[in-house]
Amino acid sequence: MLLILFLCVLLVVICLRSVWHGRHWLRLGLEGPCGWPLVGNMVNFALARQSYGEVYERIYRESHGLKYVGFYRLFNEPAILVRDQELLRQILVGSHFADCADNVVHVDPHRDVLASHNPFIACGERWRIFRADLVALVTPSRVRQTLPHVAAACRLLREQVPRERFDAKELATRYTLQVVASVVFGLDAHCLGRREATGIPSRWLEWLAPLFQPNAWSLLETIALLHSPRLGRLIGHRYVPLNLQHWFRELVAARSGGDNLLQWLVDGKRTLGQDELTGYATTLLLEGYETSAMLLAFTLYELALNRDRQQRVQMELDEVAQRHGSNLLAQAPLGELRYTEAALLEALRLHPAMQALQKRCTKSFTLPAQKSDGSGEVRVDLGTVLVVPVQAIHLDPELYPECNKFRPERFLNQSPMGCRFLGFGAGPRMCPGMRLGLLQTKAALVTLLQDHCVLLADHNQDRARVEVSPLTFLTTTKQGIWLRLERRSPN
Repeated sequence: MLLILFLCVLLVVICLRSVWHGRHWLRLGLEGPCGWPLVGNMVNFALARQSYGEVYERIYRESHGLKYVGFYRLFNEPAILVRDQELLRQILVGSHFADCADNVVHVDPHRDVLASHNPFIACGERWRIFRADLVALVTPSRVRQTLPHVAAACRLLREQVPRERFDAKELATRYTLQVVASVVFGLDAHCLGRREATGIPSRWLEWLAPLFQPNAWSLLETIALLHSPRLGRLIGHRYVPLNLQHWFRELVAARSGGDNLLQWLVDGKRTLGQDELTGYATTLLLEGYETSAMLLAFTLYELALNRDRQQRVQMELDEVAQRHGSNLLAQAPLGELRYTEAALLEALRLHPAMQALQKRCTKSFTLPAQKSDGSGEVRVDLGTVLVVPVQAIHLDPELYPECNKFRPERFLNQSPMGCRFLGFGAGPRMCPGMRLGLLQTKAALVTLLQDHCVLLADHNQDRARVEVSPLTFLTTTKQGIWLRLERRSPN
């Protein structure tokens, strides 16, 4: 009886404590939803009904008129979702950047030595050092030097154009792995053509293609990564699985020079240790293939849905090809494909790789009044998470009229977009590989669409058929993106 009484009292205390935590912002006079025990305002994410980006989008839409809103992440953790464009600019670029520069991504540096060298993951001053080394690798002139690697992969892609219906994500992953293995390590990954020719599988495909795809552990891993380092320790989560860590070390140790990013790192001004060098190679590889593959797949999908926009892309390809002797895989013609690049950016707006950015306050600062006509500032305490809801911002009809429609024209002749477009982040911590990612994706799009039209695999297919997985950290689909290619009629 005493044990039962103790358990009942303990349960009551836990419930009261959860209720107390779930009223944190209310006690501070901040508007926002109350939090439920354990799940906060993210019950649909916890039950795998919605992705974390969709949950933040709902909170964003329900808080119209507010500059920011107090809400509760998993485990009833008080957090702030920022809506106002000026506040977003201050947090990502301006006066408050130094107060919350760290991204909320829980990676144990002992279990994940290589991932801890990723400038997106690293905290404190480490991210500045790591990012500076990588930025030097992807300057415009350096990116131009990678074009032979990209062009070689495009030639293989042209030889492997599917004759029947195909999963665009699967094809795009094979292509981007082929490019990144060559650009980073100077290696042939045998991701395009080898299996058909010899029947020998590619380790790059076997080990890397499934890495960011949904599986039985994906939701727990995403929760561990974004919400709970304690859960990460409990399940032994590694951002880079142990077999890949060993393999990447072998690849770096076996390097043999050449014209590639890894060799440029070795030849750089700063002497790098083996862990640091392997960590950078891991970052370039993992960040370089998955996000670009998803962007290429979604762009093909949107162009299949929007045939008029696809025709405009192909008109631009024809015009530029005519000026350059049909060779579109050189620096000059690729640079002239402005509408094609706009199509990529618009696809990234509709399907951002990161559905939200989450920043942790490392130095307390003050937010202005929650309402434009209100009074009363809010103090952001040390450790508070501030959420930048990328997906919600990209789909805000006040920022993008007809926000759910694919309109590449939005990115033509535009003045600086501030924090309305966050496909690559913004400010000092924006993606350093943006140029290389756009180059390889644009080159593949050119290769496929110069001689072919992309169509939906099924005539009755519509946008609802492609569903985003609620389980994963990076945006991916539940069941692939099924398309088909049809030879273009000669002009």
